[in-house]
Amino acid sequence: MIKDFITRFVEVLHRERIFPLLLAVLLLVLLGGVGFSFFEPQTGPWLVRFGTGIWWSLVTLTTVGYGDVVPTTLGGRLVGVGLMLGGVLSLSLVTATVASVFVERKFRRGRGLEAIKTAKQILILGWHYDGEILLDQLLRRLPAPMPVVLVNKLPPEQLEGLKERFPTFDVQYLWGDPCREEILEKANVRQALKALILADRQEGETAEQVDQRTLLTVLTLKSMNAQIRILAELLRPENRAHLERAGVDEVLVRGQYDSLLLAGALAAPGLYHILTALLTVEGQNLWPVAVPARFHGRPLGELAAYLKERHQALPVAIYTEGRALALDDLLSGEPSGIDEFIRRKFTESGMTHLFGRTKVDCQINPADSQILGPHQFVVVIAAKRPAL
Repeated sequence: MIKDFITRFVEVLHRERIFPLLLAVLLLVLLGGVGFSFFEPQTGPWLVRFGTGIWWSLVTLTTVGYGDVVPTTLGGRLVGVGLMLGGVLSLSLVTATVASVFVERKFRRGRGLEAIKTAKQILILGWHYDGEILLDQLLRRLPAPMPVVLVNKLPPEQLEGLKERFPTFDVQYLWGDPCREEILEKANVRQALKALILADRQEGETAEQVDQRTLLTVLTLKSMNAQIRILAELLRPENRAHLERAGVDEVLVRGQYDSLLLAGALAAPGLYHILTALLTVEGQNLWPVAVPARFHGRPLGELAAYLKERHQALPVAIYTEGRALALDDLLSGEPSGIDEFIRRKFTESGMTHLFGRTKVDCQINPADSQILGPHQFVVVIAAKRPAL
């Protein structure tokens, strides 16, 4: 990261022509040293006088003025006047240019115009009316501090409001259309872990057009990072199959559970309040907990007793999450004709969507005798995520 920052900083300085200014300052120092050694009648060899002149030039040019070396001749004082005037002009230009570089970078970062350098981040592509609630719930549920990158076309004033609401979280912003490859490249999608695509409906767009743009975003993501886990939101349920064939891990149709909640509210108001309470992070909530290695091969009842006693947590489900073998796992890391032939044949057969998908097996209300193993998670109801 330090090397990358230095490289980019040097590139910016070169673009702003800082190095010619620094060269001019260096030339002034050298000329001042030569003038001082020529005009001032000091004893000693010329190199000693020149070294003293260089020190005097630096002190004069930077307006420090220690006073340990002072010119006494008219020629030396004229050289000093030239250094003072040249120093004020050249150093002011250098300082102003460097300051403008930092101000411009801060402005561009605030406007979402700077490329994202963070790795292992979560991408939220698109935005809609309840995006702020989504971001709030996500940041509270993340098991550890993890960078979240928003890629959308929010206006600057709305972006400032988000920054003020989440000042302690690593939330970064990139302005642009998330279905464009150059924007995803700036978002560092090749090193991202997950991506959430929201059904961002623009003015005048139909639901079919929104879902088509979501599908285009998925295809672009997969072409740039085949291992990324994608969750996508749809407006029309009949388009689910298209996204699943494109390699989306989870598909959510907007409003798909609204009818269930409304029916629950009519039939059993108490159950409705319980369900809505569990869906927020206020109070008791659903938390996934990875099964510790010491409980592998042991029944669920032992882990349940431990969670109840130590963390006041109630297990309600178990799920196993494992990623299927990806096509890239079968190929060599170096490009070759054989690898390209295999990849092309799988693409032509339309079977590439079978690789890299995540398989999740769920069990609700499992028996206490259920034997636990690796890659399993226990879902518990607790006030906060149990730290095992």
